[in-house]
Amino acid sequence: MLKAIGKLNGHATVFIGLSYGNLDKFRDQPGDTYIKIQGEQLGIDHDILIFSGRTEEDLVELFAHAPIIRRDNG
Repeated sequence: MLKAIGKLNGHATVFIGLSYGNLDKFRDQPGDTYIKIQGEQLGIDHDILIFSGRTEEDLVELFAHAPIIRRDNG
C-alpha cells in the first residue's frame, strides 16, 4: 500500500494505492481484513479505514457492528 497527500486539480487529495496483494487479501478475507491509516501520518485530522465485503449489504452489516460515532451515507 502507498499513501500520500497532495493536490489534484487544485484540490487537497488523499492518495491511496493498493497492491494486487492487498486487493487479493480483501477479496479472500472480506470483513476480516482492513487497513487503518493514521491521519496524523498524512497531517490530517481523521484516520482512514479501508475494508471490504462481498456485497454492499455485507458492508452495511459491517458498519452496523463497528464502533463508529457518526455515520454518513453520502
